[in-house]
Amino acid sequence: LKQILCRSCVFISVCRPTLNMAKGGKKKGGNRKHARTKDKNHTKTRASVIATKKRTKDIDQVHDDLKVPEKFKPGVLERDEDLPGMGQFYCIACARFFQTAEIKAVHEKSKLHKRRMQKAKDTPHTQRDAEMAAGMTHE
Repeated sequence: LKQILCRSCVFISVCRPTLNMAKGGKKKGGNRKHARTKDKNHTKTRASVIATKKRTKDIDQVHDDLKVPEKFKPGVLERDEDLPGMGQFYCIACARFFQTAEIKAVHEKSKLHKRRMQKAKDTPHTQRDAEMAAGMTHE
């Protein structure tokens, strides 16, 4: 092997990219900026990602559930072995089950829970609101 001066190396050595270019091959990697971002474009909007996404309750469904919170208290909910905490500790706003009441209490102090509660307390839009905004009359 010949020793070739590499532009990126400080000393004279044989590095693989320079050796490949000396043999007539292309430098691997290309433009690093585009090589990294190329695969990440539009990953959340692919049909396969949307189809396999875990669906949670929508805000209007949560709003309806918040009207009757006594249905979701521990002891009232039926026991289910497959759910965390036997299905007894349920957060209505986030539609999640928890192992214990302590874990649920920690969750209720989180930013995610507070945001979901704020959204759920607002009155959801209806079809009538959408039609009135579009200029259609309801008579």
